[in-house]
Amino acid sequence: MKILIFLIIYSTNIISNITFEELDYIRAISKYDSQSIIANGTNNCINYFENKHARIKEKYHSNFFCKFSKTRNRFYVYMLAVDKKNALSLKEFCKEIIKSWPEISDHMEIKFINNRREYLDGFFVDNLFNNKVLSFSKNFKKDELIISNEINNFILENRFNFGEDNQANNNMISKQREKINRIYKKFISNSETDLDNIIKSQLNKIVRYKIFINDIKKFKSYSCNWEPGKGLVPYVKKERFSEFENI
Repeated sequence: MKILIFLIIYSTNIISNITFEELDYIRAISKYDSQSIIANGTNNCINYFENKHARIKEKYHSNFFCKFSKTRNRFYVYMLAVDKKNALSLKEFCKEIIKSWPEISDHMEIKFINNRREYLDGFFVDNLFNNKVLSFSKNFKKDELIISNEINNFILENRFNFGEDNQANNNMISKQREKINRIYKKFISNSETDLDNIIKSQLNKIVRYKIFINDIKKFKSYSCNWEPGKGLVPYVKKERFSEFENI
């Protein structure tokens, strides 16, 4: 992280222009075993919608997916694909779908653009722990159980790394608990690091939402497209998923 701090101090445009690929590269230089922001952000987003879809029954049977495009430097949250059979216009049909997912539709409103998006939490690398995002509740007893469970998992997974030196064993466990406690304190205080601010700024620039529509009557395929903070009215264009798939 020292290299990242150096770059931030000596480059006035670094915060506004740096990409996630560049952040991953910088982190890899400063820490060889650092986790990829792109990979973790994408996987966490996919898991979020898979878990949510499994818990609830939606009017529209499709689910959202997540994809990072290196070619376009865009992160897409998209739905594939919905058949349009009614007489609504494409824009109104898409608005009806997107409004049924308030955690997404709120992101279209400029006044809510900085609110936390659980499906984007994986990009905030300081929240990552053991290749997953820890979810706390601000209920102290519940959160203590989460922390204890993580420590128990650590002991189980590293049982062959412990030796006869109890002092060394306890130090390993203490360091692991300290890592979790730092994440927990950050969560409780709602504090943001410089890296958090860079990531949030970058996400606001590159996130896009898409819903692919099959117009049954016209035998044509379209996509509705939204940009965070730009309102609920989508930009509609002729687009097949196969055209989007390989970007």
